[in-house]
Amino acid sequence: MTAAIACPCNSSLDYQNCCARYHAGAKPAAAEDLMRARYSAYAQHNVEFIRDTSLPAQQAQLDMAAITDWSQNSQWLGLEVLAERIHADQRHATVEFIAHWQDAEGQHQHQETSLFIRPAEQWYFYDPNVPLRAERNAPCPCGSRLKFKKCCAAHL
Repeated sequence: MTAAIACPCNSSLDYQNCCARYHAGAKPAAAEDLMRARYSAYAQHNVEFIRDTSLPAQQAQLDMAAITDWSQNSQWLGLEVLAERIHADQRHATVEFIAHWQDAEGQHQHQETSLFIRPAEQWYFYDPNVPLRAERNAPCPCGSRLKFKKCCAAHL
């Protein structure tokens, strides 16, 4: 019998019963679940998951070489999720977290509050390094079919 492997996201579950299901194609029901799965994807060097769970309008602009390099050249030490806040529109959420990792320069931690967007039935990560561009009355680039001013403009 194989011993259960703890999930890199620091949940109380083992990897197979936590983030592995999302990496295999299940859709996270909450922004926090997606945040945890993305952290675990970095630890598992699953950069395709990182790309595919970024907002579709941003995916082509992601620096996949840098994402791959960071994933493969870091030892992922754990994730602390501090808070999740679902916005009133139920299409936007923020997750505050601290990510811990080690690389050739030593141990690091990064605290951030990330934006997640759910234009339909799936949550996506909004990468602040790849801004969404749209006129106020144009369709929102997140794919919600709402005008930008009624959707993501207020959250960016």
